[in-house]
Amino acid sequence: MRVEVLLLVTLLFTSCFADKAVRIVAINQLDSGRTGPPYDLDITVTGLDDGATLLDAMNKAQDQGLMTYSGIDYGPPLGMYITTIDGVERRMEDKEYWQILGGADMKPLDLGVSSYVPSDNETVLFRSMTFSSDKAGAEVHEDL
Repeated sequence: MRVEVLLLVTLLFTSCFADKAVRIVAINQLDSGRTGPPYDLDITVTGLDDGATLLDAMNKAQDQGLMTYSGIDYGPPLGMYITTIDGVERRMEDKEYWQILGGADMKPLDLGVSSYVPSDNETVLFRSMTFSSDKAGAEVHEDL
């Protein structure tokens, strides 16, 4: 019983002081091909819970006036599709999008902002990209 109480107190104590930080950077130049600076946006969001998603970090940054973003929320399981960062819009109609890269190897993420949980002190990059049938590896059908 005493060990269970101690574990519970420890768990509650650490969760109250969660202080995960996430760095969010962006490159506005279309198809720059780079992951390094210079960045058009470079902010760090602190005071996040351990389980905070990238969208949680972006919401906190927007609430604090550090950045702005907008997108289309497709709901589960797809989540939020980011269209605009700090006033720079990337439109599907123009075959443009924000590619999201992260992790230790700064590779494209398999999850979107609603589902991806960055690690503490991780840098996440939004890179402005274009797509076409030869780059995407699949034919794009405008009539769908």
